[in-house]
Amino acid sequence: MAKDMNNATISLLLLLASTAYVAQSADFDVTSYGAKPGADIAKALTSAWKEACAASGSSKVLIPEGTYKSSSVTLEGPCKGPIEVQLDGTLQAPADPSQHKGDGWVVFLRVEDFTLSGGGTLDGQGATSWKTNNCGSNIDCSLYATSLRLDYITNGVVQGITSKDAKSFHINVFGCKNLTIKHVTITAPGTSPNTDGIHIGRSSGIIVTDTTIGTGDDCISLGDGSQDVTIERVKCGPGHGISIGSLGKYKNEEPVSQIKVLDCTITGTTNGVRIKTWPASVGASTASDITFKGITMDNVANPVIIDQNYCPYGQCKAQIPSTIKISNVVIDDIHGTSATPETVQIICSKGVPCESVKVSNIDLTYKGSKGTAKTVCENKYGAKPGRDITQALTKAWKEACAAGGTSKIVISKTTYNLGSSTSLQGPCKGPMQIQLDGIVKAPANPHQLKTDGWLVIGRVDSFTLSGTGTLDGQGATSWKQNDCGKNTNCKLLATTLRLDFITNGVIQGITFKDPKSFHINVLGCNKLKIQHITITAPTTSLNTDGIHIGRSNDITISDTTIGTGDDCISLGDGSKDVTIQRVKCGPGHGISIGSLGRYFNEQPVARIKVLDCTFTNTMNGVRIKTWPASPSAGIADGITFKGITMNNVGNPVNIDQGYCPYSQCKSQIPSRIKISNLNIEDIKGTSATLEALKIICSKGVPCQNVKVSNIDLSYHGAEGKATTVCENVKPTVSGTQNPPICPRH
Repeated sequence: MAKDMNNATISLLLLLASTAYVAQSADFDVTSYGAKPGADIAKALTSAWKEACAASGSSKVLIPEGTYKSSSVTLEGPCKGPIEVQLDGTLQAPADPSQHKGDGWVVFLRVEDFTLSGGGTLDGQGATSWKTNNCGSNIDCSLYATSLRLDYITNGVVQGITSKDAKSFHINVFGCKNLTIKHVTITAPGTSPNTDGIHIGRSSGIIVTDTTIGTGDDCISLGDGSQDVTIERVKCGPGHGISIGSLGKYKNEEPVSQIKVLDCTITGTTNGVRIKTWPASVGASTASDITFKGITMDNVANPVIIDQNYCPYGQCKAQIPSTIKISNVVIDDIHGTSATPETVQIICSKGVPCESVKVSNIDLTYKGSKGTAKTVCENKYGAKPGRDITQALTKAWKEACAAGGTSKIVISKTTYNLGSSTSLQGPCKGPMQIQLDGIVKAPANPHQLKTDGWLVIGRVDSFTLSGTGTLDGQGATSWKQNDCGKNTNCKLLATTLRLDFITNGVIQGITFKDPKSFHINVLGCNKLKIQHITITAPTTSLNTDGIHIGRSNDITISDTTIGTGDDCISLGDGSKDVTIQRVKCGPGHGISIGSLGRYFNEQPVARIKVLDCTFTNTMNGVRIKTWPASPSAGIADGITFKGITMNNVGNPVNIDQGYCPYSQCKSQIPSRIKISNLNIEDIKGTSATLEALKIICSKGVPCQNVKVSNIDLSYHGAEGKATTVCENVKPTVSGTQNPPICPRH
């Protein structure tokens, strides 16, 4: 009997405990506190919240279906137990922004275990506010009220609700921990200013998922101190995309880290995913461990952008680099369509360049009428002024080469070292561009360069090297060691820029200075333009040809200034369809075809035009040079020198088939290079030598079909008048003949 009584007692106690628990879980309906549809329920909502917050166990505040109004309200903890607000109706803010007392309309403050749920709507009625919002242009503007402020919430959930037409931000998350926002809808017109969907600051453990946001500013923005934030399966648009920053505008900002944006869809926005920091940052901070992955872009402007020059409306000193350090960024599987040609832009601070930015699986198409899809990178790979950028440049090239669309590598306006031979090779997935605006210096010691090229670009289709910068070969030490003029077995020193097997290329705008050997060497290229560049080295610099072309087709050199210690431009065997026009040459050795015939199996030279050029104080003007005792036969055909001005030029026109410097050949054996279809026309100016025109052809294979017309060259020396010399040729002569042309047809 006693045993049965004990069982009964235990059962009764369990029943009482269960009953007590149920009693502690209560609903607090705002209508029980005087809330009525169409009226301001701020007082009723506050009363319901206070009682629910003070109750033990789980409590729920109910806002039932219907349309209610509310002035600004702050619902504050801590509470005795978990608390939920279930919004099933529509809550309307005052249309007049001046009726809000603070910068938040509905504020939840210092609550642990909090839920905001339901199928209802927070209607910010912001249309009136948008007309007077000037925060885009006025740094000291007055912020309008955020629709929903979540301050210092721990272990929270916001789900199911809709935020509509906020005056300023829709949802602001500050100082929160372990908060999930899911299945939320945020909506405002694309023209509503400063209406960020969700803004997160100084919070950790935040998840935003399965949410749809269309608004007039960032769909989601993350300010300083955002850590361990995951944004996934969010649909964004219209708006300004998903943004980290802006950072660096204020003092004492906290680091941003461990941010993931995954499997999102962004449609019709003015940006996609981005990181933005201010120049002239007032304090140093970091943004690290950031991942953008699995993002679909649908007609999005600037789909991927890291912008460390963010300076809207001139509110900062844009020329001072940002001090925010960006590192460990992964950009992976970004696909879709771009509304701008710049599909990927990585514009990092030149003060603290980005580190470890990995880009992969980019498939973005630009369908506009202006330009083609391209990527832009600046200061991305840890390149620092005055330091060796070999590794940084190589990394930048590999990632850009692997990216789709047009990729641009930017070397900004400062001085860098490129301390070793650097080879940047294709093929690449899209057109490649290097924008050189700074100064890049080679090592002064030639032995630090292991190959015959300092910067080598190879096997790329559609390549551009442009900018206002300089490649400085620092060749002075090398010139003292160069003996290639008299030693046939000499070791070639490094060419400043080697272009090997480039198709559809452009070199423009930059300056080449003081190379160790050639400034530019072009080999195996097809359809290459070199224009508006400057090449400079002292007259005494040995073997420093400005541009050397070999075994290349369809090459144009135009509007370029070259002064150096050897040929301004030299053309080796296999040069075909080359046009040189409006080039200023001097000092140097002139523009030269050859020397030809020195080696076995040389390819023909054909269709060369040198037009409208000016030579000043050069050792030669235009010339063709071939070696006697050529080991094999060759051809130089279809060559035109026309419209040339000579200013005190030695040997202004020089066809020399007995070229044998430093007795490196058997000069008594005739050259086997056949020169034919040579046109020399409209050559004028002054000669520094008596022989103003020399056509010395091979007696083994005399020149054929040589036409000379309109020659007007004067010699002002004391030795006599200008003369012409011809051997093994009978040119066809017409027009002006000053000096008189040698024997002719």
